[in-house]
Amino acid sequence: MHVPRRALAAVAALAATAAIAAPASAATLTVPPCVVEYGSPGLLNLGIAGTGFTPGGFVAIESMSAANPAPQPVTSSTADPAGNFITKTGALGFNKFDTTDQTYTVIATDRMNPAITATTALRQVRFGFDAKPDSGRPGSRVLYTARGFAPGQPVYAHFRFGGKTRRNIKIGIAAAPCGTVSRRMRLLPTKLRFGTWSVYMDQARVFSPQTSRTGLSAKGRLVISRTFD
Repeated sequence: MHVPRRALAAVAALAATAAIAAPASAATLTVPPCVVEYGSPGLLNLGIAGTGFTPGGFVAIESMSAANPAPQPVTSSTADPAGNFITKTGALGFNKFDTTDQTYTVIATDRMNPAITATTALRQVRFGFDAKPDSGRPGSRVLYTARGFAPGQPVYAHFRFGGKTRRNIKIGIAAAPCGTVSRRMRLLPTKLRFGTWSVYMDQARVFSPQTSRTGLSAKGRLVISRTFD
Protein backbone atom coordinates (compact mmCIF):
# COMPACT_ATOMS: atom_id res chain seq x y z
CA MET A 1 0.00 0.00 0.00
CA HIS A 2 1.30 3.42 -0.91
CA VAL A 3 1.50 5.85 2.02
CA PRO A 4 2.17 9.53 1.31
CA ARG A 5 5.48 10.86 2.59
CA ARG A 6 3.71 13.49 4.69
CA ALA A 7 1.68 10.76 6.45
CA LEU A 8 4.87 8.87 7.30
CA ALA A 9 6.32 12.05 8.76
CA ALA A 10 3.17 12.53 10.87
CA VAL A 11 3.36 8.96 12.18
CA ALA A 12 7.01 9.45 13.08
CA ALA A 13 6.19 12.69 14.86
CA LEU A 14 3.41 11.03 16.87
CA ALA A 15 5.74 8.22 17.92
CA ALA A 16 8.34 10.74 19.08
CA THR A 17 5.70 12.65 21.06
CA ALA A 18 4.51 9.45 22.72
CA ALA A 19 8.07 8.60 23.71
CA ILE A 20 8.56 12.01 25.27
CA ALA A 21 5.24 11.81 27.12
CA ALA A 22 5.98 8.39 28.63
CA PRO A 23 6.18 8.38 32.44
CA ALA A 24 9.58 9.53 33.59
CA SER A 25 9.24 8.03 37.05
CA ALA A 26 9.94 4.44 37.98
CA ALA A 27 10.01 5.32 41.67
CA THR A 28 8.26 3.16 44.25
CA LEU A 29 6.87 3.92 47.69
CA THR A 30 6.22 1.42 50.48
CA VAL A 31 4.32 1.81 53.78
CA PRO A 32 2.92 -0.75 56.25
CA PRO A 33 -0.49 -2.24 55.37
CA CYS A 34 -1.90 -0.54 58.46
CA VAL A 35 -0.70 1.91 61.12
CA VAL A 36 -2.18 2.25 64.60
CA GLU A 37 -2.54 5.68 66.16
CA TYR A 38 -1.97 5.27 69.92
CA GLY A 39 -2.28 8.91 70.92
CA SER A 40 1.45 9.19 71.64
CA PRO A 41 2.88 12.20 69.75
CA GLY A 42 6.50 11.04 70.07
CA LEU A 43 5.86 7.52 68.77
CA LEU A 44 7.41 7.06 65.29
CA ASN A 45 5.59 3.94 64.15
CA LEU A 46 4.96 4.83 60.50
CA GLY A 47 7.85 3.56 58.37
CA ILE A 48 8.13 4.88 54.79
CA ALA A 49 10.56 3.57 52.17
CA GLY A 50 11.17 4.66 48.59
CA THR A 51 13.28 3.67 45.61
CA GLY A 52 14.12 5.24 42.25
CA PHE A 53 14.69 8.83 43.37
CA THR A 54 17.55 11.19 42.51
CA PRO A 55 20.71 10.03 44.34
CA GLY A 56 21.34 12.46 47.17
CA GLY A 57 18.14 14.31 46.34
CA PHE A 58 15.54 15.73 48.71
CA VAL A 59 12.22 13.83 48.81
CA ALA A 60 9.06 15.46 50.17
CA ILE A 61 6.32 13.19 51.53
CA GLU A 62 2.69 14.28 51.70
CA SER A 63 -0.69 12.68 52.35
CA MET A 64 -4.24 13.25 51.21
CA SER A 65 -7.63 11.61 51.75
CA ALA A 66 -11.12 11.66 50.32
CA ALA A 67 -12.23 13.89 53.20
CA ASN A 68 -9.24 16.22 52.73
CA PRO A 69 -7.99 16.09 49.10
CA ALA A 70 -5.43 18.89 49.55
CA PRO A 71 -1.93 17.37 50.06
CA GLN A 72 -0.67 17.75 53.63
CA PRO A 73 3.04 17.66 54.57
CA VAL A 74 4.05 14.48 56.42
CA THR A 75 7.85 14.37 56.52
CA SER A 76 10.89 14.46 54.22
CA SER A 77 14.00 12.42 53.54
CA THR A 78 17.18 12.39 51.48
CA ALA A 79 17.84 9.63 48.98
CA ASP A 80 21.07 7.66 49.34
CA PRO A 81 23.61 7.21 46.47
CA ALA A 82 21.40 4.46 45.05
CA GLY A 83 18.30 6.70 45.04
CA ASN A 84 16.63 4.95 47.96
CA PHE A 85 15.40 6.27 51.30
CA ILE A 86 13.94 4.95 54.56
CA THR A 87 12.36 7.20 57.17
CA LYS A 88 9.99 7.04 60.12
CA THR A 89 7.34 9.42 61.31
CA GLY A 90 4.34 9.49 63.60
CA ALA A 91 0.80 8.45 62.71
CA LEU A 92 -1.08 10.80 60.39
CA GLY A 93 -3.74 13.17 61.64
CA PHE A 94 -7.35 12.05 61.32
CA ASN A 95 -9.71 14.40 59.55
CA LYS A 96 -12.14 14.39 62.49
CA PHE A 97 -11.58 13.90 66.22
CA ASP A 98 -14.01 10.98 66.33
CA THR A 99 -12.64 9.18 63.24
CA THR A 100 -11.39 5.69 64.10
CA ASP A 101 -10.54 4.18 60.68
CA GLN A 102 -9.28 6.16 57.69
CA THR A 103 -7.54 5.53 54.35
CA TYR A 104 -4.92 7.93 52.95
CA THR A 105 -2.94 8.34 49.75
CA VAL A 106 0.75 8.91 50.51
CA ILE A 107 2.80 10.77 47.89
CA ALA A 108 6.61 11.08 47.61
CA THR A 109 7.96 13.75 45.28
CA ASP A 110 11.59 14.25 44.19
CA ARG A 111 12.28 17.98 44.60
CA MET A 112 15.25 17.91 42.21
CA ASN A 113 13.10 16.30 39.52
CA PRO A 114 9.36 16.64 40.29
CA ALA A 115 8.59 14.20 37.46
CA ILE A 116 9.89 11.50 39.78
CA THR A 117 7.01 10.69 42.09
CA ALA A 118 5.39 7.66 43.70
CA THR A 119 2.13 7.05 45.54
CA THR A 120 0.66 4.31 47.71
CA ALA A 121 -2.34 3.72 49.97
CA LEU A 122 -2.22 3.66 53.77
CA ARG A 123 -4.89 2.57 56.23
CA GLN A 124 -4.79 3.91 59.78
CA VAL A 125 -6.90 3.08 62.84
CA ARG A 126 -7.19 4.69 66.24
CA PHE A 127 -6.33 2.31 69.10
CA GLY A 128 -9.23 1.61 71.42
CA PHE A 129 -12.82 0.43 71.28
CA ASP A 130 -16.36 1.72 71.05
CA ALA A 131 -19.95 0.57 71.16
CA LYS A 132 -22.59 1.58 68.62
CA PRO A 133 -24.96 2.78 69.79
CA ASP A 134 -23.11 3.78 72.96
CA SER A 135 -26.22 4.37 75.05
CA GLY A 136 -29.53 2.66 75.73
CA ARG A 137 -30.97 0.06 78.04
CA PRO A 138 -28.39 -2.28 79.63
CA GLY A 139 -29.94 -5.25 77.82
CA SER A 140 -30.05 -3.59 74.40
CA ARG A 141 -27.81 -5.16 71.78
CA VAL A 142 -24.94 -3.03 70.50
CA LEU A 143 -21.86 -3.60 68.34
CA TYR A 144 -18.60 -3.49 70.29
CA THR A 145 -15.57 -2.90 68.03
CA ALA A 146 -11.90 -2.95 69.08
CA ARG A 147 -9.03 -1.67 66.92
CA GLY A 148 -5.26 -1.77 66.96
CA PHE A 149 -4.62 -5.05 68.77
CA ALA A 150 -2.17 -7.78 67.76
CA PRO A 151 -3.68 -9.61 64.75
CA GLY A 152 -4.36 -13.32 65.08
CA GLN A 153 -4.85 -13.20 68.84
CA PRO A 154 -8.09 -13.01 70.86
CA VAL A 155 -9.38 -9.77 72.35
CA TYR A 156 -11.26 -9.78 75.66
CA ALA A 157 -13.52 -7.26 77.35
CA HIS A 158 -13.43 -7.01 81.14
CA PHE A 159 -16.46 -5.45 82.81
CA ARG A 160 -15.60 -4.17 86.29
CA PHE A 161 -17.79 -2.61 88.95
CA GLY A 162 -16.98 -1.62 92.52
CA GLY A 163 -13.35 -2.65 92.10
CA LYS A 164 -14.24 -6.20 91.04
CA THR A 165 -14.32 -7.93 87.68
CA ARG A 166 -17.91 -8.97 87.06
CA ARG A 167 -17.34 -10.65 83.70
CA ASN A 168 -14.56 -11.41 81.21
CA ILE A 169 -15.93 -11.93 77.70
CA LYS A 170 -14.17 -12.84 74.47
CA ILE A 171 -14.87 -10.37 71.68
CA GLY A 172 -13.16 -12.44 68.98
CA ILE A 173 -9.88 -12.81 67.10
CA ALA A 174 -8.22 -9.57 65.98
CA ALA A 175 -8.06 -9.52 62.17
CA ALA A 176 -5.12 -8.38 60.08
CA PRO A 177 -3.88 -5.91 59.10
CA CYS A 178 -5.28 -3.46 61.67
CA GLY A 179 -6.05 -5.76 64.60
CA THR A 180 -9.80 -5.13 64.45
CA VAL A 181 -12.59 -7.28 65.86
CA SER A 182 -16.30 -6.77 66.49
CA ARG A 183 -19.03 -8.53 68.42
CA ARG A 184 -22.72 -7.76 68.81
CA MET A 185 -23.88 -8.29 72.38
CA ARG A 186 -25.72 -6.60 75.23
CA LEU A 187 -24.51 -3.17 76.24
CA LEU A 188 -23.95 -4.62 79.71
CA PRO A 189 -23.44 -8.38 79.24
CA THR A 190 -23.59 -9.26 82.93
CA LYS A 191 -25.76 -8.79 86.02
CA LEU A 192 -27.32 -5.35 86.23
CA ARG A 193 -25.82 -2.92 88.75
CA PHE A 194 -26.55 0.79 88.63
CA GLY A 195 -23.60 3.16 88.60
CA THR A 196 -20.34 3.60 86.76
CA TRP A 197 -18.64 0.58 85.21
CA SER A 198 -15.07 0.40 83.95
CA VAL A 199 -14.62 -1.55 80.72
CA TYR A 200 -11.15 -2.72 79.75
CA MET A 201 -10.18 -4.37 76.48
CA ASP A 202 -6.91 -6.24 76.07
CA GLN A 203 -5.61 -9.63 74.98
CA ALA A 204 -5.52 -11.30 78.39
CA ARG A 205 -8.18 -13.89 79.23
CA VAL A 206 -8.78 -12.38 82.69
CA PHE A 207 -8.37 -8.84 83.93
CA SER A 208 -5.04 -7.91 85.48
CA PRO A 209 -4.03 -4.48 86.80
CA GLN A 210 -0.54 -5.20 85.47
CA THR A 211 -1.87 -5.58 81.93
CA SER A 212 -3.86 -2.38 82.19
CA ARG A 213 -0.76 -0.48 83.36
CA THR A 214 1.95 -1.85 81.10
CA GLY A 215 0.31 -3.85 78.31
CA LEU A 216 -1.77 -3.04 75.26
CA SER A 217 -5.00 -2.15 77.02
CA ALA A 218 -7.86 0.26 76.32
CA LYS A 219 -10.22 1.59 78.96
CA GLY A 220 -13.74 2.94 78.69
CA ARG A 221 -16.58 3.87 80.99
CA LEU A 222 -20.18 2.72 81.05
CA VAL A 223 -22.75 4.54 83.17
CA ILE A 224 -25.88 2.57 84.04
CA SER A 225 -28.62 4.83 85.42
CA ARG A 226 -32.13 4.18 86.64
CA THR A 227 -34.80 5.41 84.26
CA PHE A 228 -38.51 5.90 84.79
CA ASP A 229 -40.92 5.48 81.88
